[in-house]
Amino acid sequence: MTLSRNAIIAIAAAVILVVGGIGAWFLLKSPSGEESTATAAAEPSGPLPEPVIVVVSMDAVTQASKVGQSIITQIQAMANQAKAELGPEAQALQREEAAVAKLPSGERLAKLEALAPRRAAFQQKAQARDTQLKGAFALARADLGKMIEPILRQIVTARGANLVMDRRAASMLPDPSLDISKDVVAALDAKVQTYTVKVPPPQAMPAQQ
Repeated sequence: MTLSRNAIIAIAAAVILVVGGIGAWFLLKSPSGEESTATAAAEPSGPLPEPVIVVVSMDAVTQASKVGQSIITQIQAMANQAKAELGPEAQALQREEAAVAKLPSGERLAKLEALAPRRAAFQQKAQARDTQLKGAFALARADLGKMIEPILRQIVTARGANLVMDRRAASMLPDPSLDISKDVVAALDAKVQTYTVKVPPPQAMPAQQ
C-alpha cells in the first residue's frame, strides 16, 4: 500500500509525458488567420526542418517543483494513513493463518474455510483503498500535466526549438545548456506552489484508472 517517493515520482513522470504530449514531439505552429487544418494538410509536403532539440527531465521537474512536492507529500500521507488503518487487521489475519498452519490437516482445512470470508472482505477493503489512492493520484498528475504543457511551449518557443525530448530518452547530453528542466521548475514555481489532492467519487474511479 505504501508508495516510495521515487515510485511516485516515476509514475508521475511517465504519465505527465502522456498527458502533456511531451515525450519526443515536434512543436507544430498553429495556422495563422483563417487557415484551417485541411488547408495545412493540402500544402505540399517538403523536407522536415532541421531539429532544434531541448531536453527536459520530468522526474526532476516533479521532484524539484513546489507543486510536485505538494502532490507527492499528500499522496504519501494518504498511503501511510491507509496502511495505518488496514495494517492491524492484516496482521491479525496473518497471525491467525500462521496458527492455523500448525494444526493437523483435517482441522486446518476447516479453520481456513472459516477464515476465508474475513480474508475476502479484507482484500476487498484494501483494494477499494488502493483504487481510491490511484484515482486521487490520476487526477493530480493530469492537472500537473496541464500546468506544465503551456510552460514547456513557452520555453521551447523562446529557445527557438522544435523538438523536446525526455531526459531519460537521451542517453548522452553533450551540451548541458540543452536541459530546460530548471527553467520549467522556475516557471512552474512562479505560477503555482501548492495543490490540493482530491479523491474522486467512487463512480469516477474506473475512468481515472
